[in-house]
Amino acid sequence: MKLHFKPMPWLTVSVAICLAILISLGTWQYQRLQWKTAYLAEVEAAVNAAPLTSWTQLRSEVDQDNPVDFRRADILAGTVSEAPAYFVYQPRKGGIYWRYFQQVNAKGHQFFAATESVPDSEKESYDAPKQTSSIRLTGYIRKNEPMGFMERLVKSKASPNQNRYFKFDQTKDWSANGAATDYYLDVVAIDRDASDLPIKRPEIRNNHLDYMLTWYSFAVILLIIYFILHFRAGRLKFS
Repeated sequence: MKLHFKPMPWLTVSVAICLAILISLGTWQYQRLQWKTAYLAEVEAAVNAAPLTSWTQLRSEVDQDNPVDFRRADILAGTVSEAPAYFVYQPRKGGIYWRYFQQVNAKGHQFFAATESVPDSEKESYDAPKQTSSIRLTGYIRKNEPMGFMERLVKSKASPNQNRYFKFDQTKDWSANGAATDYYLDVVAIDRDASDLPIKRPEIRNNHLDYMLTWYSFAVILLIIYFILHFRAGRLKFS
């Protein structure tokens, strides 16, 4: 049996372009699937790990490439009252709120702790407590993920002169006073044992396998239609 195939130039070019796009989208979703699966495994390891008890321990875990995002922690720290503090927009039901990020010091390590949620009406008059003695901050370690291309497009711009931010370290200048900005402590309690905190798992969907199969299926269907059109036009024959 001999195959006779005479492709239509315009249709072949169009299909080739569409195939390249569909296969690229499918491959991108496959890469996203690999990344998301690995990330969820890291989160699961972090939330089930023993609570961190110092910022030094956190840095040691990071240096060893151990996952710490969403890990419980209680850290003895003294607030650095003279360092700048920042308000970051916090979506909540019932109004507009701002999360208060203040620099703290733990045995020479300066970092940020997210503490109060301040209503927009009280933001300008808010007077944060000036803690100079040691306090025990209890909460969850959060990793500061850099903004991606799409997030930079859709995220509201920061207004430093009004102390209005829409992401942690949005302008990448919060470390000017020497504080770490790759991680921060999401405080939920004061002077509480972190082992008493509930495990906090983020609600992260992992639908990339479905997306990948969808794009690849479209590519296969497009090829089938391409050959059917050639067969009906008499350009694809078997003899």
